[in-house]
Amino acid sequence: MSALSNDPDRCEVMNLGWGPRGHGPYLVRQEGYVPGGMDLRPQRFILQKDGRWLLNLAFVLLPEAEQERQLFHSLTEVLVRLDGLAGHPVRAEATLPAGVGEAEILSRFESCTRRLLRGMRHCEVRPLTRPA
Repeated sequence: MSALSNDPDRCEVMNLGWGPRGHGPYLVRQEGYVPGGMDLRPQRFILQKDGRWLLNLAFVLLPEAEQERQLFHSLTEVLVRLDGLAGHPVRAEATLPAGVGEAEILSRFESCTRRLLRGMRHCEVRPLTRPA
């Protein structure tokens, strides 16, 4: 497994399919480890709109309104964000908030998953590919 990267070719885009005609919002994710970190275990990260990669489990602990703000509403928005990150160092947060137990994480993960999936006509996850 590789370190996290700002390379669009390493990203997956998850079309949550709530938007018009089933397009968007989108979640951008990647598996890897934090560059320069001591923990080399691969983990899943979610790209935030500010260009920071957040540990998937930390994402589910965010308040619902903040989770919604971090979703991308078009593929153009995804590509613009990733193009802006190209060549820049990866900024990543791979820790969970202090004092959060496993039971709470699992409960919030389940709740977040149900909320994100509700209303979806279909969900598609694929590597990000740029138009030719």
